[in-house]
Amino acid sequence: MKLQSSLPTRAAPLYTAPLLDAVLLLLIFFLLGSNFILKSGIAVDLPFSDSSLPAVERSHIVTIVPGEAIQYYFNEDRVTMEELELRLEQGVEQTRQVILLADARAAYGTVMQVSTLILKHGYDLAYATGSEPVAP
Repeated sequence: MKLQSSLPTRAAPLYTAPLLDAVLLLLIFFLLGSNFILKSGIAVDLPFSDSSLPAVERSHIVTIVPGEAIQYYFNEDRVTMEELELRLEQGVEQTRQVILLADARAAYGTVMQVSTLILKHGYDLAYATGSEPVAP
């Protein structure tokens, strides 16, 4: 025996509260997500390159700033070359990746000296470059 409903047939209502929640969560995610991109606080003019590597979530950042006296930074802390070596030894437990930010005007020998030091400690090394050529 088939039972029939005596209630009137209605279209299903559109529940806007869950839809609004999802839209607002996506909006917040994309607005705040751009603020969590890792950037160095030291201004350098990066050399130009057409090639690129995928982004790295956790890595140490070593920065070389040319001038009368070359300045070295390890994760935004100014260090000497000796202190850089100590920091590299201590930072191995945190991550095995280093991004080298060298100014386009930095001497090639200085960049290679720091690169050798980083590689000597067993890190994976990536050189940061800009997407547009730097004006001389």
